[in-house]
Amino acid sequence: MHDNTPILVGAGQVVQREVCETSHMQLAALASEAAILDCGVPAIAPQIDTICVTKLFSDMGHLGHCKLGRSDNPPQSVASRIGANPSHRIYTQAGGNEPQSRLIEFAADIARGERSLVLLTGAEALKNLRRAERDGADLDWNEHFEEPMEDRGFGDMGATSQELASGLNSAIYYYSLVEEAQRQQQGRSVEQHRAAMARLLESFSRVAVGNPYAQFSDLRTVRDILDAPSMTHLYTSKMIARDGVNQGAALLLCSVGKAREQGIDESRWVFLHGMAEGRDLELCNRADPGISPMAGLVAERALEMAQLGIDEIDMIDIYSCFPCAVTTMALQLGLPSDGSRSLTATGGLPYFGGPGNNYSMHAIAEAVHWARQQPAGHAMVSSTGGVLYKHGCGVFSHKASSIDWSAQATRVSNESFKRRAVSADPGMGTIVSYTVHFDRDESAHAIILGETDAGERFVACTAPEDLTTAVKMLEKDPTGQAVIVASPIKERLQFRLTM
Repeated sequence: MHDNTPILVGAGQVVQREVCETSHMQLAALASEAAILDCGVPAIAPQIDTICVTKLFSDMGHLGHCKLGRSDNPPQSVASRIGANPSHRIYTQAGGNEPQSRLIEFAADIARGERSLVLLTGAEALKNLRRAERDGADLDWNEHFEEPMEDRGFGDMGATSQELASGLNSAIYYYSLVEEAQRQQQGRSVEQHRAAMARLLESFSRVAVGNPYAQFSDLRTVRDILDAPSMTHLYTSKMIARDGVNQGAALLLCSVGKAREQGIDESRWVFLHGMAEGRDLELCNRADPGISPMAGLVAERALEMAQLGIDEIDMIDIYSCFPCAVTTMALQLGLPSDGSRSLTATGGLPYFGGPGNNYSMHAIAEAVHWARQQPAGHAMVSSTGGVLYKHGCGVFSHKASSIDWSAQATRVSNESFKRRAVSADPGMGTIVSYTVHFDRDESAHAIILGETDAGERFVACTAPEDLTTAVKMLEKDPTGQAVIVASPIKERLQFRLTM
């Protein structure tokens, strides 16, 4: 084993179920302290050369800003609290893939001798934030530092301008389109598909009940899930990620040589056996809108590196922001999605909690602790950013690995994917997939993924004043029905049924 072999040596998590005054940065620091204690060397913080913090939801613009203030240097906010003085401070892009992607990046850096001890951390205190904003609490979460920071910006979320202009400005609408395409492929009615999703998700909830770091610990049965208020024609409020949490997680990554130098016991070491990442096409461009082929390819690449088959994976956590994120991966890996095999290590984003872009940090932390207890076993964690767009996957074990991460091709290309053309002004077309969503005033609107006779794709929505088309689509399955599409106004396409 080479001294530059990267290993995970610490993993920490924190949850606060009750509303309090704790900020995002305070939670991230608490999780970081837990990861440091977990490595068994409490005084190691001054040795950390890199601190990387996952992008906060409240720093993503379109999701709103934190009215209580923000840190202008999140990595330094953590550093100042844990007694670290890193030479590199990094603030990631947006996306649920980021914890996994940065782990891949820093493992390669460590293997090349460019870094020695890295802290990855992130947190969301949205539960506290929303309550404080609602109550008008006098809290100040502003933090200012002079130290330099590498802010990697927002990044690409994998949405075309037409998709955004036509109303796909929320993940729930995007994922509902994918979910609807899966329903059609499986030949289920809406009721049958909802019941299948609920059975899968009940198995996730049962895991969350037993997880001490879960934000929501109440068991959600199939009946509970189905009886919850409808968000779209397919999703209820108990089927989707819940970001109203106070949760943080952190990982400590170093070289074997650094671990030995600092006296970190080998019982704490967890090796990276396979890692991969890749980006899919935008939803409109995908040949099959019901799957994301990149999800399966990334997992297969990670398994190939680890020289394992999926049947040799003992613990798995599939990213679970929406049901189709789970079933897409399960389908491509040949795993059951009926709840007969656990596909989560945490309880999933709807029940464990969905701490913004940082969820997979929690899943990897669970994998680290599991691997130490099952030294002969292998754990796999997948991650997703955008609408099944940015994918990451990692395989972990306490068993030693001889992989040279400085020379591994971890990125999977989408160049071989068949790209569907997009029509800017289709005029007419047919419905390929659709979602009907419900507004707070109980009115309904619809968004469709359509296709022209020439095979070009488009996204269109009902006009704001059109309150009847969506109702008709609820009464009778509109899949394959012809639509008339109005000329675009700033790329916003509006449709109506032909009958």
